[in-house]
Amino acid sequence: MKQPNYQSRQDALNVLPGDIKLAAQLLDCCDYATFRARTAMYSNDLAEAERWCKEFLRCKRDLDKLVERKKEHEKLVRLVEEMQRHGIDVSIVARVIE
Repeated sequence: MKQPNYQSRQDALNVLPGDIKLAAQLLDCCDYATFRARTAMYSNDLAEAERWCKEFLRCKRDLDKLVERKKEHEKLVRLVEEMQRHGIDVSIVARVIE
């Protein structure tokens, strides 16, 4: 049987430096929501379990947005580096766009 591929907590925090604190809080929220959902399931309270599952999904969606923001930032950095390698003055391009 194939083992599940669990993402480490460090990988989940692959966010911009300014987003690390919020990402850690969101990860804690995910942990807490899954704990509460499991607890509700053990108590046979399906409505409460569903509520906590929705909370988990909300926190996870917000965390995914932070990860995606870093990916977009990295793409922009690579684009600027590529432009500079080709001798394009990025500051002039930025002024033209404004």
